[in-house]
Amino acid sequence: MTDYAHQHHVLDECVRGEHREESLAALRRYFGQRRYTGRWFERFAGGGDGPSVANTVTEADVLALNFLSITSLAEVAIDTTMTYAHQIRELLEQIPADVPMHSAPWSTYAPGAPAFRLWELFRQCGGKHRPVTASKLLARKRPRLTPVYDSQVRAILKAPASPWNCLWSWFHTDSTRASALADLRKEAGGIEDISLLRCLDVVLWMRARKGP
Repeated sequence: MTDYAHQHHVLDECVRGEHREESLAALRRYFGQRRYTGRWFERFAGGGDGPSVANTVTEADVLALNFLSITSLAEVAIDTTMTYAHQIRELLEQIPADVPMHSAPWSTYAPGAPAFRLWELFRQCGGKHRPVTASKLLARKRPRLTPVYDSQVRAILKAPASPWNCLWSWFHTDSTRASALADLRKEAGGIEDISLLRCLDVVLWMRARKGP
């Protein structure tokens, strides 16, 4: 397994170390201020993982990408709701919507697994930043299981070889980390419906934007 000691240290410092209070303030600010449209990403139109929509990409899912600064939506909408709709549904049906990363086996993310194949399929969908678009769309459909990953998070984590493995191993090498993150979310208040992965993404994103 790749050594993610540096990344795990950064995550620990943000969740339960010297930067915890800053992370708490960041969560409250992000989900409490109008200027952060991303606060609606998981919540818009009831979310992307509800029972009636969990296995299909809807227009609301595509529009939710705009809250995270994905603006080229026309081709994404065509590809996800028409061109690749059947393949997307088949893969989503094989990816649990109610299992969080800290409870999932690594086989969920391994090359060839449905989640990995769906990420590759989403990369073929329209838009100028396809890997980022794929990450955000998959996070919309499976917010508990797959994280948002963009340039800001990539920078603060020093571009880990595998973002999924980096975060998965952080959770699975210390079972108290998930509860520490849940405590942070609870203390922030009013965001219990937001996935732990999304809370972690917001903490890292806000810290990255703040700079050294």
